[in-house]
Amino acid sequence: MNRTILIAGKDFPAGKDMAASAVLHERTVYITAGAGEQVSDFGDGSFSVGWNRGSALSARTLLISASNSHGHLDEAVLIFDEGYFAPLYGTPGPAESTKACNELVLGYQYLAAELLLRFNQRKIAGLEKNPGKIVFVHKPGANEAEAVKNPNLRLENPVLSKPLVASASAAFRAFAENFAASVCGAEEVVPVLVECSPTSELSKNDSAFMAWLCDYMEELDSLKKPLSDKQKVSWIKAGAKAPGGFGFFRT
Repeated sequence: MNRTILIAGKDFPAGKDMAASAVLHERTVYITAGAGEQVSDFGDGSFSVGWNRGSALSARTLLISASNSHGHLDEAVLIFDEGYFAPLYGTPGPAESTKACNELVLGYQYLAAELLLRFNQRKIAGLEKNPGKIVFVHKPGANEAEAVKNPNLRLENPVLSKPLVASASAAFRAFAENFAASVCGAEEVVPVLVECSPTSELSKNDSAFMAWLCDYMEELDSLKKPLSDKQKVSWIKAGAKAPGGFGFFRT
């Protein structure tokens, strides 16, 4: 296993299929778990590590754990899965709004900032020839406003996103795009924006999705021509082929 990947946002055990798929694609895998959890070694090349989403210090500690144990961190996948979060956050109120803001908005921003610092340090030290990858995965779901416009959504989706999750989902997307824009010219990192359609079979299958994503990231390293700035800030559909390449999705 010559790459180390962090999967953050769909915590273990919910994200265990993603972790297992990344292991099969020759990654040492770190996946986030609930706040206060200790590092757990599953014996197959994957580990879970606790993440207090609302803490900037926890974001740093998380990356130290993922980097130091194996000497490097090569890839990070930040996932906002609206369907996963929808049942976890209720209606707005002082406590619930603060909790949602800390965990669903600030948490990703803290982690992205720490990842950029980590990849910059790796570049300065000359540890790896390929730039680090920061992948933002947006998996939107149906929300209450959409269900008012289209009542059939209530039948198709047992749990709809309430205001806190729906607004955090939009914030994640805006942050991902503008973070990617801010690092377009950086040599130490390549941002990748991935959009998962709710109707896509690939998007519904975490194992198959991660298999595609691992292949996609590897293909980026072999491109003869680097991604353009426009490509770096554009969302790609899950299952897409690499720019200038051929389809390589494994079934």
